[in-house]
Amino acid sequence: MDGPPRRSVHLSTAFPRAEPTAPRTRPSGRAGPVRGFTLLELVFVVGIAMVLLGIAAPRLTYVSGRMAVGEARSKVTSSVAAARAAAVRFGRVSYLVLDAAGDRLLVQVDTSSLGGALPASLGEADLWEELSVNLGATQPMLCFDPRGLAVAVSPCTGQGVVIRLQRGEFTDSVVVSATGRVVP
Repeated sequence: MDGPPRRSVHLSTAFPRAEPTAPRTRPSGRAGPVRGFTLLELVFVVGIAMVLLGIAAPRLTYVSGRMAVGEARSKVTSSVAAARAAAVRFGRVSYLVLDAAGDRLLVQVDTSSLGGALPASLGEADLWEELSVNLGATQPMLCFDPRGLAVAVSPCTGQGVVIRLQRGEFTDSVVVSATGRVVP
């Protein structure tokens, strides 16, 4: 071996440890590491959330409109059944008022013991207020006799009626036959 002999060096002496630094303090003055997010991280997360919202919003609008029209159809069908049941229960003519101008359904029947009183409202559904659904009908009113059948009593014609429900691009119809049954 030529040259001076080699010396072995221990790592702890070659690279001395750094002295520990004092912990950073929080703005509140308490000791400990500072926690939080940088402005860049927050902007990045908000950007991703906006992109996901932009993708999901049209689909949510589509589902919401379709569900609202389906719920309105259910309310119309229930109102027809309630008007028929009220006529049978009270033994008098009942009315299903189709208020297209106000987008409302009203079930009315004379509930007095002697009859001849003004019809009492047994139920109301405001389709615009509840579901933002427009109501249209070929007739303004349906009347049911004490047997629960549609009848031609003033102001009703006794013919079937088509009730149109619409919210945006979604449209559905409920057809009530001349006998007062909802046609599927």
